[in-house]
Amino acid sequence: MMVEANPAPSAEERVRARALDTLKTRALEAILVSDEPVRTVDAARAVADALEIDLNEEELGGLASLVRIVLDSDTMFSQANRQWDLAVRMGRAEADRRKPVERAVEDFIDLIGRPVPPSLVASLVSAVYGRDPEYYQKMIERLAPTRPQFFLVSGNQVAISRWLPDISSDDPEEVEWDNFEDPTYLNALRPVAQGVEAADAVSFARQVVERAGEPVNVKTLLFLTWSAFPDSDPASVFKLLYATGSLHLVRGPAWVTDAGRGQVLDAIRTLTQDPETAAGMLAAAMPAEEEERESVFPTPTIVRVSDDDLNQVYDFMSPEPRTFRVSELCQQVLEAFPGSRTYSDIYDSLRNRMNEDGRFRWVGTERFRTAGSVPAEVEVLPEGLAYDEGEYLGEEGVEIDKAVEPRDWKFTLDEQIAHYQVQDLGDDQTRAGTAPARLDMSAPLHHYVAGTYYLRDSDAGFFPSQPDIVQVSLLTSDGGRFDVWVNNRLGLIFGLKEWYDANLPFVGGLFHIEPTSQPDEFRLLYSGETDPLMDIPMERLQTLLMLRAEASNEGLPLTEIATRLIKGHTEPVHFVTLFTEINVVRRVRRAQVASILSSQRYFTQAPSQPGYWFYDEKRAAKATRKKGGPRRPMREMLDDEDDEFEIE
Repeated sequence: MMVEANPAPSAEERVRARALDTLKTRALEAILVSDEPVRTVDAARAVADALEIDLNEEELGGLASLVRIVLDSDTMFSQANRQWDLAVRMGRAEADRRKPVERAVEDFIDLIGRPVPPSLVASLVSAVYGRDPEYYQKMIERLAPTRPQFFLVSGNQVAISRWLPDISSDDPEEVEWDNFEDPTYLNALRPVAQGVEAADAVSFARQVVERAGEPVNVKTLLFLTWSAFPDSDPASVFKLLYATGSLHLVRGPAWVTDAGRGQVLDAIRTLTQDPETAAGMLAAAMPAEEEERESVFPTPTIVRVSDDDLNQVYDFMSPEPRTFRVSELCQQVLEAFPGSRTYSDIYDSLRNRMNEDGRFRWVGTERFRTAGSVPAEVEVLPEGLAYDEGEYLGEEGVEIDKAVEPRDWKFTLDEQIAHYQVQDLGDDQTRAGTAPARLDMSAPLHHYVAGTYYLRDSDAGFFPSQPDIVQVSLLTSDGGRFDVWVNNRLGLIFGLKEWYDANLPFVGGLFHIEPTSQPDEFRLLYSGETDPLMDIPMERLQTLLMLRAEASNEGLPLTEIATRLIKGHTEPVHFVTLFTEINVVRRVRRAQVASILSSQRYFTQAPSQPGYWFYDEKRAAKATRKKGGPRRPMREMLDDEDDEFEIE
């Protein structure tokens, strides 16, 4: 299979690359002339002034975002408290001090890519070698006019001779060999130069740049100019081109026309509206680790969130008692953005420090709140969910609701009370295992009223299991979203009341929750379905609520409540339905219902309908006739029933 080489960048991509390089160079200069770290917006304002770009406040904000991305892409820079400086000046990188200072001066001027005043390069040298900038400024001012590796241009700015062709050889061919190990670019530019007619070297060079339509490398241009005008001095031609202002130097260094410079400025304006494109370009162009070792500041930046950073995060969060994501805080407070070189380290550092700081409370995944701002109601048991533990007596003051041991329960009640829909808070016999792929949910009335939902032990792992209180988002089918709280200690979801009221019947609505690709976002699905075992029509619900009031006022025993409910059905009623109705009238546990169903012979079920209960009038009448006589042991009653209904 043939492997194709990466396509050459388009003209637009090349212009954008020059725009980002221009921003980096100008931002570096802004940092070097400052005595202290520079805020991003101040660096952006300095860049705009240097490039003579007129921006309004909104555009300046876009440029600041772009400058931040550019600086964050280079290990030479580092930030603290949203202020930028050289990494070596912040103690976050080490520089190679083994090279002579003069060679370092050359390298730093080449890094900037154009002639610079001694004071500017002195700041850079000082950051590496440690002495005061004034010391190196005087050294450079003394060396520049006398050392062959430097030459001065207008305004006492220092340029380096490595930008110029070496024309010391007498043979023109040897001059070419001395300067160009790879003549590919030179040969590509020759046809452009061959068509130029000019009276002097400077005019010749200017026309070559104008005809090329692209930045022209300084050394290559000056060699072609010397070839056409052998008496010209490359340094003198450079000085004149630099002084006239009709051409502009970009890092490389290379010459561009006014039009070429205008393209770069336009590209900067465009990128301020699209920082993501800039971030992608910088990430793709990031040097390999081996290349970084050979750079001016080879040691990678140490990224950490400082105490000042953490204080700013707290001050940002404090006015709003809401939940913040770590990614939001990184961008809004610390000015670190996804795709940037240091984003993942800043993200991890901030998350770890917030977890360790008592001023913040983690509420799951990457979400945090300030301490004390979690709603108090999501940490306690809501009213109406507690079980009624009262003792209810019959007319003669005798306890009617007898507790029956599970070994004496009749029929298959031990299996019936294991049904998923009758497990509830504090009365759950399911066991944690593999987290379900989705939750199929139908809220009983007490959870509807409280706006909660109980998560069975078998549902563990569906939502994040840490910490105790977790906040997640539910996405609705109509494009909406809202946040709910998961209390892992109680096994309750809080915050569903508004959605319940807008969508579900009071009892029996069947809805579903499914995970999405995000660990703290879930999809909430409802299409009008009802759970047939929990669906209570409105007319029936009104009857239950009336019985609830009577049971509360009159102190009705559970046996009496169950009797009325079962007799209210014309057909046998499923245990889940009966349990749901009973819990509308009074909050009771599964074992209580199983006990009263087992303690009375008139609560029964046919072998052909296991799990469906009905009221046997004949047995009830028989029990009434025997009332007051010697009471038979429960085991004998159960054996008697087994004789009548053989259950296979």
